[in-house]
Amino acid sequence: MRIAIWLAATTALTLATPVRAERPDCSLFPDARSRFTCYDNVSRAPPEPATSAMPAERPAAAQPQRRKPRGHHHLTPARHRSP
Repeated sequence: MRIAIWLAATTALTLATPVRAERPDCSLFPDARSRFTCYDNVSRAPPEPATSAMPAERPAAAQPQRRKPRGHHHLTPARHRSP
């Protein structure tokens, strides 16, 4: 039972941590071709998000639309078939 608790705790901790890859140090590659490929891949990577103290305001299109509450639909009585 204790193993299950530890397994659940480590799984929750693993899922809670953000996944971010570190940028490689391209100067550590042995030959010029490998270094150039590394620099090329790093330059194509998407930019890292900037961390700010204030949360960014969501644009109007990204805000959820409010829906009208659905009215109660009355069920129609079942039609009887003649035998």
